[in-house]
Amino acid sequence: MCSVHIFPNTQFDNPDQYLDLSAGSSDYGLVSSTTNNMVFHNQGVNTEINPTQVSGFDASIDNMEVESFYNANLPMTASGIFRTAPGQFHVILQTGTKYWSTSATSFADGPPYTNNASGTGGYLDIWTVVDAEGSKAQIYVNTFNLQTANVFAVTEPLAVTTNNKLIQRYIDVGSKKKLQIKTELVVDSEPMKASLRNLMETGALVQNASISITKLNETPVLTSRVQITGTEGNPDSPFTSNGVNINSDGTISYLWDTANITPFYNDETLGGMTGVYEVRVKYDLLDETILSPGFKLIVR
Repeated sequence: MCSVHIFPNTQFDNPDQYLDLSAGSSDYGLVSSTTNNMVFHNQGVNTEINPTQVSGFDASIDNMEVESFYNANLPMTASGIFRTAPGQFHVILQTGTKYWSTSATSFADGPPYTNNASGTGGYLDIWTVVDAEGSKAQIYVNTFNLQTANVFAVTEPLAVTTNNKLIQRYIDVGSKKKLQIKTELVVDSEPMKASLRNLMETGALVQNASISITKLNETPVLTSRVQITGTEGNPDSPFTSNGVNINSDGTISYLWDTANITPFYNDETLGGMTGVYEVRVKYDLLDETILSPGFKLIVR
């Protein structure tokens, strides 16, 4: 993971204006070092070696900085990229006085620069990544929005209705598929301004999601309901929160590898990996805990 830059999204999700597209450039397709309207860029500091030494490019995931090494008081620290779980990375917005050169070999001194993504509106976050050691860096572009009114007060209890839907119906056995369960929220409280209602219905209220996957068998000699997921130390819960994510729109996702489906309990018989499975999600919504109905999923 090389760098993260954030720019205003002014060209309908097109990042070309921020990239080096000069023919023959060694940085072709990467973020241009001459762009001057970035609102955020990261910069790591290797505090294990020298508290003031700026970290250069390193494609090794094992050498990533971790949260405990981050020091917001260092004058040269713009931010670091931190790995919080396998495949999950975060950055911390922080004022910086240097910028990164897209040659991906070193940091370069530059004019003082202040990260400032406090304005509302749409943004592009561009991640520069080396997928395999020795390969060329490439970019991944995402979009997000900053909104106001994310803190609000009401004079009566909120009434919110939820509805969940599993996007997938069929999965080929042996595939690794991200299950997606959409969450629709309807705010029933009246009266309430439309802008506040729209904000609350984006999914921001969905928290602490977990998922349950159960194999359903109809053959009498097999266990009728074979628990696939679960939580260690809690035999009564078929749910797991490990690997479960919540998108900004309230969609709950879980990457499921069907190459080797095994029961959570060794004494249960799966009866083959293909067949009908039941998927359920559980999450917190305000002061309630919501348990979705069971969704049928066929592994074929």
